[in-house]
Amino acid sequence: MGEAIERLAHFIADAPWETIPKSVREYAKLVLLDTLGVILAGSIQPEVAAARARLTTTGGRGATIYAPGAPTSDPRTAAFLNGLAGRSIELCEGHRYVSCQGAVQALPTALACAEWLQRSGREILAGLIFGYEVAARVGAGVTARPLAHQNGQAPLLGAVGAGARVRGLNRDQTSLALRIGAILLLTPGYTNAVAGATALNVAGGMSGFAGTLAP
Repeated sequence: MGEAIERLAHFIADAPWETIPKSVREYAKLVLLDTLGVILAGSIQPEVAAARARLTTTGGRGATIYAPGAPTSDPRTAAFLNGLAGRSIELCEGHRYVSCQGAVQALPTALACAEWLQRSGREILAGLIFGYEVAARVGAGVTARPLAHQNGQAPLLGAVGAGARVRGLNRDQTSLALRIGAILLLTPGYTNAVAGATALNVAGGMSGFAGTLAP
């Protein structure tokens, strides 16, 4: 697995924007807009609004929280809250063949890092695309723990990959970021989903937090 992670890290760091097929770039725009809409819709859920009120009382700046009033906070908190909001309603997209909701867990990191570092829209899209690639490939290559929900697992590494790409990390830095991210993986129980517990969504939000932290 170590060699595979190295190759994946090199791909994230080295692949030029121009090598991404136009069809993929165009589809990524739709995924971005769709996911952003889901985040905005989820931001008004009572538990999300309550978490936002608690976590933003101490201030912070650098990244937008996509919620009524467009408040700002530090990138990690913003990515966490945006990821939490996106997972709070069951409308986020998923991969057809892999248990992986890559966009809703990678995009918050890409948005927060890009705003904080004043990156371009193209770099946001690249972060989303490469982050999703990491989430899907890792998700396809590992055996999930029984009764563990995919939130905070392979998609968390996708968020780390998105952050690494937006920040412009080199091969070695990206590899290190993915390895740091691997120790932050979560295994939330699937029973939470069956019971309707909203705590499950925290793991999705933690992908955004880890994505801005690990790189």
